[in-house]
Amino acid sequence: MSLKHGKLLFCIVAVIAFAVPSASVVVPETAEAQTTDDGKEWTLLMYWDADNNLEFCTEFAVETWVNALTSDAEVNLVAYVDILSEDGTWIYDIHDGVCETVQTWDELNSSDPATLERFLTYGLENYPAKKTMLVIQDHGYSWRGVCLDETDGGGIMLIDGMAQAIRDARAANDGIGVDLLALDACSVATMEIAYELRETVPWFAASQLVVPYDGLPYEMIVGALVAEPWTSPGDLAYDMVDMYMVYYSSTTLYEHIYPYDQDFVALSAFDMSLADELGTAFIKMTELLEPLVADNADVIKAAWDYSLVGKWANIGGWEYLPDAYSLFGGMMGIDKDLDDAILAFQAAFDAALVNEGNSWRFEDVPHGLNINFPPSLATYNSESWKWAKQFVYHDIGLDLVDQSRWYQCLMEYYFSAPGTQNCPNQIGALVTG
Repeated sequence: MSLKHGKLLFCIVAVIAFAVPSASVVVPETAEAQTTDDGKEWTLLMYWDADNNLEFCTEFAVETWVNALTSDAEVNLVAYVDILSEDGTWIYDIHDGVCETVQTWDELNSSDPATLERFLTYGLENYPAKKTMLVIQDHGYSWRGVCLDETDGGGIMLIDGMAQAIRDARAANDGIGVDLLALDACSVATMEIAYELRETVPWFAASQLVVPYDGLPYEMIVGALVAEPWTSPGDLAYDMVDMYMVYYSSTTLYEHIYPYDQDFVALSAFDMSLADELGTAFIKMTELLEPLVADNADVIKAAWDYSLVGKWANIGGWEYLPDAYSLFGGMMGIDKDLDDAILAFQAAFDAALVNEGNSWRFEDVPHGLNINFPPSLATYNSESWKWAKQFVYHDIGLDLVDQSRWYQCLMEYYFSAPGTQNCPNQIGALVTG
């Protein structure tokens, strides 16, 4: 398929015929939604930021949604779409084999949390359901954020802003909000993000690694909800992980944009009611670890070497994201009190983890969440990547970084050893806080 005059292609009735931003119905720019649903079992809200080089994925996704939603008796599927080649943003209601334009908005900054909140508020009000899943799709930048909008300056949405937008939309809807948040973006299953989302959503799913261009297994997710709309958000979160692994396990069972991408995938889901306990255990563990780092840098380095799944999740050759569970498990034996704290952290992690899957190549290393751990001060304060300098780990507003001693543990590690750990050309630029 191709883009025609910068317009996406969408499905009309049973024949695949595309032309976006228009769809099966001509709607004036000021039009309101034509109907308000009385309340179904599920509403799927797709926040689709393709105002960048991922625009080409949109046709594949929309065609998948239309084909998979064989009955909308109990499932709403509503998408906010922003593309690079055309000014404007659109709200589409997928139903009855068509993709109907129900709102046409001006060009908006999809990296602005206010835009996310506007779409969420609209979707929750006009498509009420017993259960709501929000999917946020775009590039992911680990702890930094998601949703690159190239039309509006190339910024991204920071995680604390994203979380606040979801909470504000819930408050505006009489306390009824998103039940399951799925981030269809690379490298965003992290300790920092999971903790930031506490008290924001009950269930959370994301990947520790690069997400292939197909994204989440929408064909399987939508089809499963059509077949069993009474599925609970927790059960869907669990099932999505298994679906993801099946979908990317074969190049022939399902249609893929690029079928070779299935070799390195992972997805995990979490019960966010237990995120506070997980964060508390992490905070206590880092408090005990900090004074032990300098004398045990070799043990920590060995743990880092073993746990680094992030080498398959980097966004520019400088991203380092070891698996948190494996990383701290590799530090067992340094100190008895620390051992107890690591075991408590792992127990809290196991309690919060709903399901986790990853490709066989990773063996037992991934457990569901990464943690930011650049190998040196040079990569922490990346001078070679000017874009990265816009985001300072210890000053970006992440609660886990602010409340724990993890940043201080990193600094102890960097200054504890000669060579690659201690980089004099970077020390002068360090803001120690």
